[in-house]
Amino acid sequence: MRSILGAHALALGVSTLALIQPGVAAAQAVAPRDAAASAATPQVSTGASSEQDAEPATQALDDVVVTGSRIARSTFQTPTPITTITEQQLEQKAATNVVDLLRDIPALRPNRNNGSGRNLGLATFNMRALGSTRTLLLIDGQRVLDSSPIANGFDINIIPAPLVARLDIVTAGASSVYGSDAVTGVVNLILADNVEGGKIDAQYNVSTHGDLGQVSASAIYGGKFDDGRGRFVVAASYFDQPDVIYQGAREWGRRGVTFIPNAAYTPTNGEFRQLIVPNARYSQMTAGGVITTPGPLRNIQFGPGGAQSRLQQGSNVGTVWMEGGEGLMPQPSFAPLQVASRQISGFARLSYEVSPSLSARLDVLAANTLARSTGNYNTNNGDITVRRDNAYLPANIRDAMVANNLTTIRVGRYNPEQGRNLNSTENSYYRVSGGLDGQLSETWKWQLGGSYTYARSLILGRNNRDQAKWALALDPVVGPSGQVVCRSTLTSPGNGCVPANIFGIDALTPEVNAYVLGTSRQDSRSQSAIANANVSGNLFDTWAGPVKVALGAEYRRDSVDNRSDPVSDVNGWRQGTFGSYYGKLEVKEGYGEVSIPLARETNFARSLDLDLAGRFVDYSTVGSTGVWKVGLNYAISDSVRLRGTYSRDFRAPRINDLFAQANIRIGTVTDFLTNRTANVNFLIGGNPNLGPETAYTFTGGIVLQPAFIPRLQLSADFYDIDLRDAIITPGQQEVVDRCGRGDPIFCQGVIRDESGAITQVNANSFNAQTLKTRGIDFEASYNLPLFAGRFTARALATYVDRLISSTATGQVDTAGQLQGGFATPKWRGSTTFLYDQGPLNLRVLFNYIGPGTFDNAFGPLDLNRNHYPAFLYTDMSVQYDVTDGLQLYAKVENLTDTDPPLLAESSITVALATLSQYHDLRGRVVGVGARLRF
Repeated sequence: MRSILGAHALALGVSTLALIQPGVAAAQAVAPRDAAASAATPQVSTGASSEQDAEPATQALDDVVVTGSRIARSTFQTPTPITTITEQQLEQKAATNVVDLLRDIPALRPNRNNGSGRNLGLATFNMRALGSTRTLLLIDGQRVLDSSPIANGFDINIIPAPLVARLDIVTAGASSVYGSDAVTGVVNLILADNVEGGKIDAQYNVSTHGDLGQVSASAIYGGKFDDGRGRFVVAASYFDQPDVIYQGAREWGRRGVTFIPNAAYTPTNGEFRQLIVPNARYSQMTAGGVITTPGPLRNIQFGPGGAQSRLQQGSNVGTVWMEGGEGLMPQPSFAPLQVASRQISGFARLSYEVSPSLSARLDVLAANTLARSTGNYNTNNGDITVRRDNAYLPANIRDAMVANNLTTIRVGRYNPEQGRNLNSTENSYYRVSGGLDGQLSETWKWQLGGSYTYARSLILGRNNRDQAKWALALDPVVGPSGQVVCRSTLTSPGNGCVPANIFGIDALTPEVNAYVLGTSRQDSRSQSAIANANVSGNLFDTWAGPVKVALGAEYRRDSVDNRSDPVSDVNGWRQGTFGSYYGKLEVKEGYGEVSIPLARETNFARSLDLDLAGRFVDYSTVGSTGVWKVGLNYAISDSVRLRGTYSRDFRAPRINDLFAQANIRIGTVTDFLTNRTANVNFLIGGNPNLGPETAYTFTGGIVLQPAFIPRLQLSADFYDIDLRDAIITPGQQEVVDRCGRGDPIFCQGVIRDESGAITQVNANSFNAQTLKTRGIDFEASYNLPLFAGRFTARALATYVDRLISSTATGQVDTAGQLQGGFATPKWRGSTTFLYDQGPLNLRVLFNYIGPGTFDNAFGPLDLNRNHYPAFLYTDMSVQYDVTDGLQLYAKVENLTDTDPPLLAESSITVALATLSQYHDLRGRVVGVGARLRF
């Protein structure tokens, strides 16, 4: 174990960094250029530099509210570890947006929402690999509505980047303070409210592969009025990624790599059960159609003008893929690396001091995001049934059917004439919030606040296929007059059906396509109204200082109104969408905190504080529950501090979890009984009988600031999360696999026909899982003067000892697994080196992703490529102040242009060369920009 830890420590590097001084951490302004050195990289908010150095600044500060608590404190030292990112870090990284910087935090994993549907283009994040819905996003300590009515999470990129004064990341349960969803922690955006002057920032990014072409611009301006009693801030941002970038734009994405069953495998012959191989090709689809029915007609394919030939099979032939042969190669252009998107957002803040004891505030946020991605063709993977009296069936095929006593055959077809699905999601977001802050006495304060949010999401699936019309068009017969018509037209003459000829390349006519193709539409609107009241102050004094309390109540009402087109309402499109539904919930909450000093300036403690918090919640949907938290903060000396928390947290099911209408989609599953891959329907949707999730979380850590090494700080924090009754929406393969392990809950969702073949998989949401994870977060930081400048460095690392997902019959540990819903490397880390001298600022970042497996549950013969090495990525940036008001900068991301691991996946339509959420997919990216301050 010692050697392993040493090897990873060497890979991550010895790191150092200046800590945030309390005065800097509290600042919310467009900082001057020379402030950058004091806040160079993300920090754990544990007090700045050494205690003796920080004392004057601490005495000069008023009490402040630190994220993770509602109690005002005179110190930033709390029982809960907090990582802080400042405005200066955003600038030094030359980040395009806020989520770019979150990628450097090992405990967080930004989600890539590059596919289609409700999450398309959203920038969300996932703490501890437990899912984005279990991390709460706050703006100035207040809950916000999800960016899309039917998505999961708030798109952090709609906040203009220059508006962010700092960003606090709490890596422990916080439901007792903030309510539902704060299971793994919270991310709190602290917005600037003390801006003097303005700043304009413009940036252009391009990959060295000749694509990307990102353009971004942002601006902020603020000032005072009425002799400083009033303040205002306005900000705006614009981002444009003009084109979709696909895996086919990279060499590694053009190899046809996919994941297939090994047809030669038996339990005793020593062959691998599954393979990740290049040169994968479709085994049951061609551009002009191929017969897939077993027997003498199998593999007859139809070319230009209906010309017939035999499809030459490769090896490992399955019901979707084969290795080699002359079938069509999966189109790498179907797997997006980056969706096309355009985002515009604006913000305004107005605050006014009515009197020395009363102030008012008002915020307005508006944003619009449009994301586009091109999907697959409307394929048929060997599932078209052709009757013997089909009017377009070649005569020799009909004769062979008669000779072999076949009344039907099955045909697979790629259908390139129908074009590809064109997906777009447009999200609009409007939020108004405000409140009053008052002071009752020198130590007692009160706050009244509220917000109203309206969000709309319009999801369009152009070039989608109406499956009912397609089924009618696929059944052409010769009518009484000798013309070819749909069989349905014989009994319903006015149904408008256009008969389809599927035998041959380009056989489908524009008239057929006009009949069967259309646009799926999902128009979702959500509203949220929140009102809250808080009071806090000193209850009484003790021998160790005042006992502080905070009390409050909150009311929230949320609703979602999802309006879909008539075809969606009956699950009629090939690319599935949710049907229409409406849901609402009301929440009433009361909460309280108390901070009790137990010792101060004694022989055994510099300070010792006990924190207690509790919250009672009442949901109109799932009933009532209570959560709590206990925290201990023990400063043994100026150099050594211990901290720890234990909490009960919860996540209530969201409206979509409860009320989303089930819809049918098409996918593939590998049957555990036959090891054969089949094309099936799978059903996903909400469940009104869901209950809340409950988590028990323990954190314990140590912070070291050795006096004999000034400006050095080390910390290590252990965490253990036990999440029960977790809401899960499994994929179709997961349902089948867990049924194969004997879980009766999942076996209820596997539907078979009389022959035993799987025909449908039901994958609705339900409380059916326990998740347990534990690990350690490390940090080391240091800074020193060097060559008339300042050198700072810092490393963050996270070690995940385990991440166990449990069902009724088994457990799976995904710590060290690199793909899948709960995948996480055992080791992740980032090391930042920064040198600041006069007008020049240089920054180098190393991001480390440890080695791992494709699937931890696989044995030696389950997959031919189950182990993957560690990866190290290098980013660099440079800034130069041309004048006091003008700064130019440049950056390079993924300096060595490192390719991702080939964590392949296969579905009926797309072979993804990698499923990784952790590794860089774009390759080397170069960016340049300029900042103007005035």
